[in-house]
Amino acid sequence: MRELDFIAETKGLQDFVSAADHAVEALIKERLQTRFPADAVLAEEGGGDVGRNLWVVDPIDGTINFVHGVRYWCISIAYIVGGERRIGVIYDPSLDELFWAVSNEGAWCDEIRIRVSPRDRLDHALVCLGYVPRHPLEAHLALKRRLHEAGVAVKDMGAGALMLAHVAAGRYDAFLEPHMHPWDASAGLLLIEEAGGRVHPYPGPAGIAAGGPVIAAAPRLYSALEQMALAH
Repeated sequence: MRELDFIAETKGLQDFVSAADHAVEALIKERLQTRFPADAVLAEEGGGDVGRNLWVVDPIDGTINFVHGVRYWCISIAYIVGGERRIGVIYDPSLDELFWAVSNEGAWCDEIRIRVSPRDRLDHALVCLGYVPRHPLEAHLALKRRLHEAGVAVKDMGAGALMLAHVAAGRYDAFLEPHMHPWDASAGLLLIEEAGGRVHPYPGPAGIAAGGPVIAAAPRLYSALEQMALAH
């Protein structure tokens, strides 16, 4: 699948929706509703209802990468029961890697158990800092400056769910973003928790549909990064 030919519309500044987003979402929803007809499905493009047993779906996270032919995007699915994350699955088609976690049973990449990084120094850390144009730019730049001044190497790969999966696998040491939608965050947060990482309470007080801030890190880095991320 490639690239700008797949753009169907834009939702806002640099917020693309491709025909592939709609096609993949429709397929996933059809399969879930056939197999679990009593469950609710909340998906990025088509919305949906929030129920006690809830599937949260992002058909393509990193659409702007996808439509430009950049091989850093993924499919993300989470299962939430009564507000608690139970299953998280993130698939990276470019590398054919399946990241998955089950509550209280650990996190895996394909058949290999994964763990977060043991890193304990900010000046040795590689941290992903998510940004989209709806976030306040000045606050983003201020946080990026604080991280750089602490010696942190900062990256934004353009697909929040996949960056979270890579934190769970110990490839990155942390991920920060001032707000993420549930379809972007839910599966990856469970992966990080089950891989031994720490995460800021999610979602925020407005509930799952509203999403909230994301702070997720290796345990020895978490407190310092949380303090930086929440500073004003």
